[in-house]
Amino acid sequence: MILLISHGILFLVGAYLAIRYKDAWCAFGAGVMCSCFIYDIATITTPAAMDVYQGKTTLEITYKDGTPIDSVVVFKEKGE
Repeated sequence: MILLISHGILFLVGAYLAIRYKDAWCAFGAGVMCSCFIYDIATITTPAAMDVYQGKTTLEITYKDGTPIDSVVVFKEKGE
């Protein structure tokens, strides 16, 4: 979560500097921070092996005519 916040702040600073001073390196840095920010969001919402081990996830199975065809590991709801 700290990385998510810091990458978001660095992206905003880089974008501001790129607009304010029309600097290509600041724009490049803002782009890199934006991609890091998107990566952070993707990894927060993806269950890790430790989440499965600690019981924070559940397995959702899709059936077609009584035969399992797909399964997905998802986080449990807060109340479960």
